[in-house]
Amino acid sequence: MNSNSYEEQTRRLLSETKSELTNLHNQIAELQERAVILAKEVDAYETALQGYLRRAGKQTSIENDWAKLLDSAQTHKERIRLIAERKGGTVRASQVTDILYSKGFIKAKKRATAYSMVQVMLADMTKKGEFEKTGLGEYRLRDSQQSLIK
Repeated sequence: MNSNSYEEQTRRLLSETKSELTNLHNQIAELQERAVILAKEVDAYETALQGYLRRAGKQTSIENDWAKLLDSAQTHKERIRLIAERKGGTVRASQVTDILYSKGFIKAKKRATAYSMVQVMLADMTKKGEFEKTGLGEYRLRDSQQSLIK
């Protein structure tokens, strides 16, 4: 075996593998960015639907689903995890606060206090590795499959 030939082939394979790995990382980043955009779009449509149903005097099934889903949880952290799973793995602190505060799960007198509580819980869950911070007030559930149920 010619050592120069082996070295050249190995360097070529190394270069090709590094290039392929870089391409895959770029694709992953693009897909994650697209997932974040779609999650925000879903939230916008849910908010629009809730507003329409509220104005039309119709029962909002989305709100009733939250109450039923979160009743089974024992702690706020479990509720936050359930909300994240239901929202596809990505949540914003303000969304979680809106849900928990409006449904009466957080008994704070002011929404701002509830928001601070949620931020502290999300930060603690991030330190423990349950979530990762993806942006300002935005968190993604770690090591779990994203829920297909919306």
